[in-house]
Parts: sequence; C-alpha cells; structure tokens
Amino acid sequence: MKKFINTKLNPFFTFSSCDICESKCCDGRNGTVFSQLLLEDFELVSKRFPIVFLLGDLGFLKPVILLTNGKSYCRYLKDSKCSIYETRPSICRVYPLSPHLTNDIFIDTLCPAVNEKGNILINNGIITQKSFNNEIFDNYKDKYINMHLHFENYNNKENLEVLIEIAGDTFYKFKEDFNDKYLKIHQSSLKNFDGYFTT
Repeated sequence: MKKFINTKLNPFFTFSSCDICESKCCDGRNGTVFSQLLLEDFELVSKRFPIVFLLGDLGFLKPVILLTNGKSYCRYLKDSKCSIYETRPSICRVYPLSPHLTNDIFIDTLCPAVNEKGNILINNGIITQKSFNNEIFDNYKDKYINMHLHFENYNNKENLEVLIEIAGDTFYKFKEDFNDKYLKIHQSSLKNFDGYFTT
C-alpha cells in the first residue's frame, strides 16, 4: 500500500535506491492500479497504457491511466526492472513523490527507499535530486483545473460506458470522441486495453 504525506511536515527526506525493494510501486496487489492524468500526459501515456475515466465522489470526471490489473505487476516490469524506463509515465518518473492540488509535494513514506541512508531528496519542501524534478510539479493546481474544465464539457453519464471494475473502482470509456483531441487520444489508447486487464 501507499501512504502519501505532505513533505512540509518534515524538513528533510532521503532516498536511497530502487534496488533495495522488489518493485512494490509497480505491484497492483500493493494498490498500484491507476493514476490521475493531466492533459499534458495524454500523448505519452496513450502509446502504452489505456486512458480511462473515473467519476469522482462529487460527480467530477477524471481521466486516469490504468497501470495494472490490480492482481499483478505492471506488464512492463521485466526481471524487476522497467522495460520502458526512458518513456515511462511522469507519475512513475517522480515516485515516491506526487504532486498535489495545493502545489505542495507529497511523498510516499511506505516506499522502502524513503528515509533510508541515501541522498537528500527533499530539503525544506524543495526537490534536490534532478532526476525527480519533473515539470509535472510546475503549477500543478492550474494544470489540474484546466483538465477538469476541459472534461466538464463532456461530463454526462450518457456519454460514458463502463469498461471495467478493478479493486472496487469503476472505470469508464467514452462512447464517441466528440471531435475532441483528448477524447480521440483516449479512444486510441484503448488498443492497450487487452487480456492483461481482464484476466
């Protein structure tokens, strides 16, 4: 499982190495099933993962990337290594960090490499390791609101069809693309939805 906290709660967080764990962050059995997307993510992730939609508690429509089937590791994990490392999604690039609507940076304290002996990853709320400093953190709140407003135009349950339910969450696809760039990408990404997700 994961436990994200605001990095403002502690002045320093260290990160040792991904080599000390058996890819827990890529394991559907540990809660890695999906991750929310921004409009800026669509092009890259659509090449290898299905982009689907969730209906939030308040009825908001949220695009997400399906990372696993909830029962096994990410399909791109080979011999405990990411086989698409150079083109992996931004959420994978920044883990164990995560952006937040407050524009604060959150960290998964259950990641085995966090606060183990290693290099400082967060220093007073600032990312210090270049490999983790991704543009996803830049004005995240504005990007999130922009994404929400874009899909608000299509937020009608009649436009949606249930695709699959995984770990208690229902994921939807659009019945048509409405001549919208991002919905076209969503529909083309469904070529990545195959037996891996339904077994």
